[in-house]
Amino acid sequence: MTHGHDRTSFDSILIQRGGPVQDPPPFMNSDFFSRRNIKNVLIYSPVGICILYRTAIHYANPACYVMTGHEYGSMEGKSARTLFPTDKEFKRVHNIFIKGVNQTGSATVDSRLSRVDGTAFDCRLRACRLDPGDHSQGLLVTISDITQINSRQIRENQTRKMEAIGVLAAGISHDFNNLLMALQGHLSLMGINANQPEKIKDHIRQMNLLIQTAAELTGNLLGFARGGKYQVEPLDLNQVVEMALNVFQPGKENFVIEKKPDPDLYKVNADRSQLEQVLLNLLVNASQAMVDGGTLTIETRNIKIEYTHNFHFEVEPGDYVEISVQDTGIGMDETIQKKIFDPFFSTKMPGAIKQRGLGLSTVFGIVKNHGGFITVESKKNAGSVFRVALPALVSVDVQRFETESVEFDLMPKGGETVLIVDDEDDVLEVGAALLEVLGYQVLQARNGRDCLDLISKHAGRIVLIILDLIMPVMDGKETFYRIRELDPDIKILISSGAGIDEEMKMMLRDGDHGFLQKPFSMDKFSRVIRDILDSPD
Repeated sequence: MTHGHDRTSFDSILIQRGGPVQDPPPFMNSDFFSRRNIKNVLIYSPVGICILYRTAIHYANPACYVMTGHEYGSMEGKSARTLFPTDKEFKRVHNIFIKGVNQTGSATVDSRLSRVDGTAFDCRLRACRLDPGDHSQGLLVTISDITQINSRQIRENQTRKMEAIGVLAAGISHDFNNLLMALQGHLSLMGINANQPEKIKDHIRQMNLLIQTAAELTGNLLGFARGGKYQVEPLDLNQVVEMALNVFQPGKENFVIEKKPDPDLYKVNADRSQLEQVLLNLLVNASQAMVDGGTLTIETRNIKIEYTHNFHFEVEPGDYVEISVQDTGIGMDETIQKKIFDPFFSTKMPGAIKQRGLGLSTVFGIVKNHGGFITVESKKNAGSVFRVALPALVSVDVQRFETESVEFDLMPKGGETVLIVDDEDDVLEVGAALLEVLGYQVLQARNGRDCLDLISKHAGRIVLIILDLIMPVMDGKETFYRIRELDPDIKILISSGAGIDEEMKMMLRDGDHGFLQKPFSMDKFSRVIRDILDSPD
């Protein structure tokens, strides 16, 4: 790096001492763009500057060497790949540069670059053509170190996250305590009414409903935390809209709902209950924004996203289905619009926050984890419109098992040997008891290693393994692939309280025969098992 360069003339440009400027500053002179001045711009720029020819570094300024720790001049002629921690990240940035420069003339991307000592730093990279009229001259790339900015944002996000967890814990605790109180009450009444079968059956029905409510609560919580999609199926969003509107009760006068469904709407792969939650949240928010009533318009339509889209965030081009919810309410200014999808943000007073406090952050998380996106357009006192776009149907990710309740005598049964694997004693014992009542020969294992031992011990006898995912010693995912190696003819049913992630989807493609979300009813359990055992696979 060049040291001790005379900066007197440069400083004189920046420092103006009193009174109006009598003479034009040096940068207004015709010789400002002299070779010497341009050289000074490159040398003293606090921003890294590189010139790339194809993917090779043709030139890098001193700031670039300071950022990366390389010896001055040592990077020239080398591939830009040396600046990136992984091949994947280099290819990602390179593709964004090429696409952006070809389409709009420039591209911006946040990434991480490697230092010579093996550490890395956050940066913002901007690229354009060195000469727009001559593409053979290569790319001009600037590098800004944004580590401190990101660190500050991380600290702020962590603070907000801890505050959010406190709100979330309070809401979840409140709801679960109410559910537990109701369950405890029905159990007590069952003891009192032990000799009255009809009352016992009624208590059981009510307890089943409470358990379903608890399962929905944890499902929504998992959807918020991870975006878990538990029962994905082809959906007609017009039907989902109708169901949400049937539940939605604005409870206001002068409130009009207009529906504009597209009769030729594409289907989407999605979880029905989560999309209903998205719509209900949007409908409730729209209702609350129309203090004195108004018109709420909900519309569905097919849209196509082109490669040349105008969104300020990354969107995969292709066919989408859009639901728009428009109100004529009080609207929002730009400051509020930037915060509405943050966890637990609310324009209400703290005392007015009810239930679980998930709101629009849940909407954002569910939509994003279904591969879609959501936008908002609003002006103060001029209403708002929320647009949710989901990818049009391409494939079904997870088999859906219907949950109609039937009497025990009508439940399908069997006599095969089934191995159930779970580290929770209560779950293991209940699962084994259910299997025995249904007629199956049951083996039990509390972790993956015990499971593999039992397979070897009972070679050729076990036809189905019901496998939990989260276990000590050897988790369910490792156990799954070890089972496939040991005996590929054994059928496997994954049963977990966690949602479906990318690894789970890969297991489904690699020979898993089904996924069963905990908690589940006995009739559902019985039908899933028989569906798997009776399938020809």
